[in-house]
Amino acid sequence: MAIITKYCLIYKINEDEHLLINTVTGALDVIDTPSKEAIERVKSGNENAISKDSQLYADLHKRGYIFESPQEEMALLQKVKSYSDYLYKNSYCSEFIILPTLGCNLRCTYCFEDDNQHINHQQMTMEQLNGILNYILQVKEENKEKIEKNNQKLKIRIFGGEPLLPSNKDLVLRILEFSRENNVDVNIVSNGTLIDYYMDMLVEFKDVLNLQITLDGQKDIHDKRRIRADGTGTYDAICKNITKLLEHDIRIALRVNVDAENIAGIKEIESLIKEKGWNKNSCVIPYFSPVVDFSGKSTTVLEESELLTGLLKSGYKADGSSTFKSVVSPCIGYLNMFFNPHVKNKFCKTHYCGATSKNELCFSPDGLVTSCITYSGKGKHNIGTFDENGVTFNSTAYEAWTNRNVFKIKKCSGCKYAFLCGGGCPIKAIDQNGTMDDIVCSDIKNTIDTYVSEVVIPKLKAQV
Repeated sequence: MAIITKYCLIYKINEDEHLLINTVTGALDVIDTPSKEAIERVKSGNENAISKDSQLYADLHKRGYIFESPQEEMALLQKVKSYSDYLYKNSYCSEFIILPTLGCNLRCTYCFEDDNQHINHQQMTMEQLNGILNYILQVKEENKEKIEKNNQKLKIRIFGGEPLLPSNKDLVLRILEFSRENNVDVNIVSNGTLIDYYMDMLVEFKDVLNLQITLDGQKDIHDKRRIRADGTGTYDAICKNITKLLEHDIRIALRVNVDAENIAGIKEIESLIKEKGWNKNSCVIPYFSPVVDFSGKSTTVLEESELLTGLLKSGYKADGSSTFKSVVSPCIGYLNMFFNPHVKNKFCKTHYCGATSKNELCFSPDGLVTSCITYSGKGKHNIGTFDENGVTFNSTAYEAWTNRNVFKIKKCSGCKYAFLCGGGCPIKAIDQNGTMDDIVCSDIKNTIDTYVSEVVIPKLKAQV
């Protein structure tokens, strides 16, 4: 008996060649048309279409495309599960997301946080912050050997609301001082409008920090989306502040949140970056990220396949050679890694995101810990609490959130895209189905179809 794995994808390159993809092992192979037709005959039930004595069978078996029995394939999947469990057991939180406040001076149209959170907000106390920082030191000490062996550094992401509100200054300073003292990197996610209040501090600590600032297009587009509480736009202030920061060589991740409202203006954003001369400064890295709608009610949110098509038409290069260096998203971001020949020791995607794989913890002023930042400050789906004495976890909630994987989700079983998807977004599953044990499938099928046809195959043809 011979079976072709269900985790096998085939794409036509030309009349004579086809791309064979194994979504479990990550194997990528080019096969000829007769081999492709033989594979399809086996898939249709003719198990003798490929002789076990043939070189084709030997090659396909070695690469995990063909098995002698369903049990042999299950044995491979069990190895994948065992390794996934091993990685989880031996992993640790590497990024700590601290929200000094959820207060914000902007009312961006697509923000996942509620306006009420931005208005009626509390501020984290210094005692609470010290409890978090002591916990980070505890994690660092407990995982000292792993961190040193992998040449890694722990990270703090300062989030909000707007973390650079003037009222947060003492808290931000404490984090930066701690980070420098303990060799921890800091990423501050700011809207970029209040930089003047922090300029001296940012210059002083530029060796340990990166800023993320969002610019969503030319003035007319940006000022409809990223607006102040009084309704005025922020484009001019943000552009001025980015230039100021770059004059001091402060590192900036320049984010563009993309949906149907602004995707047609991507070339104009690129022109703006060049006009400002930001592209000539190595301290700025422009990138894209999709606007996400967790409610399922938005009319402007793009599926990732639609996003990829629009970005490629606007000149985006998946190899990082264009002005915009990457797309930070669940599907496109993973495929960029999956098809990158320079990435070694790849492992299939058994978890969807950092929130479902123990990599991130979020701390909000209400004293609650969440795994996903979407629920920070909302008083639900927390996995623990913290105060000046440290962090306490609810072990059941912690395990449910940080170890949600494709092997635990029944609807992922047998899906040939499961190990490219990782089980889909748990927030969408909760909001739309009431439980994260259910799924809302990602757009991985359409996205990989688009990625292969628009990125991979043209590159293969160019190499011939």
